[in-house]
Amino acid sequence: MSAQTNQTATVIRFPQERRRAPTLDALTDAILPETQLRSLAEIRAVTPPRQVERLRAFGRERARQIFGATPLPDTREGRQRMASDWLTLLVGRALARVSDARSLTEQAERREIEDPQRDGIYDDLAQALRAEIVAWETAQNILGGWEIVQGLIDDPDSCAVTDSATCQSRPI
Repeated sequence: MSAQTNQTATVIRFPQERRRAPTLDALTDAILPETQLRSLAEIRAVTPPRQVERLRAFGRERARQIFGATPLPDTREGRQRMASDWLTLLVGRALARVSDARSLTEQAERREIEDPQRDGIYDDLAQALRAEIVAWETAQNILGGWEIVQGLIDDPDSCAVTDSATCQSRPI
């Protein structure tokens, strides 16, 4: 004879976005595709994300301002270390935003299952989508800024303050 117990368990997941090292690849893997965001925004009546190129241009401009006013190390290795520290910090924050947005989505979906007749049920999902869009836009800003930082690693005088077409065309 075995005794049966009524035990419940709660699984607490540690978001996949926070388990990976904060790299550009981890960030681009974590964000939703733009087409999916736009489709969800239309369904939820939420303002869709801004255009990628405008977001990346803002990131490039912001990186120029930051690094134009920052004394850069003399060696390439020093600049690379500085850029790596900057990138790790920003990507870590962006991944935390993605993770928070996913948590909001899970919470909204849980509420929807618990009480499908509850008022404001779609407001929760819209709020979660807005957070996802903000995380996506932040990621695009970082990707744009990285273009400038990458140029500064190779040639510290090339892109610091001026809007150089060569810096904009560099691959990420």
